Amino acid sequence: MQRTAGKLAMFLSGVYVLVLFSLVLSTIMGNRIPLLGWPIALVPAAAFVVSFLDAVKLHRTSQSADAARLWRRSLLYAVIGSILTVGAVAGIDGMNS
Repeated sequence: MQRTAGKLAMFLSGVYVLVLFSLVLSTIMGNRIPLLGWPIALVPAAAFVVSFLDAVKLHRTSQSADAARLWRRSLLYAVIGSILTVGAVAGIDGMNS
């Protein structure tokens, strides 16, 4: 269960990278994102970096006390990052309207 939570955190981090990639492609294709939209899009990266690093540590550790701490932390930051990502995308979409 603990390692599965770490894998979910890594998956959600990957989804965030795809969102950033889609924003870059959208800009290249002609749909301009406001200048303020780029920093807003990068805010969730803070949570996802912590989440991803803790998930990697979780998969490398063999101690149950460390694993119990790391899976909660990685999953918590992944959920926070996902909420921030949805908010950032909604905010950027609102700016474009």
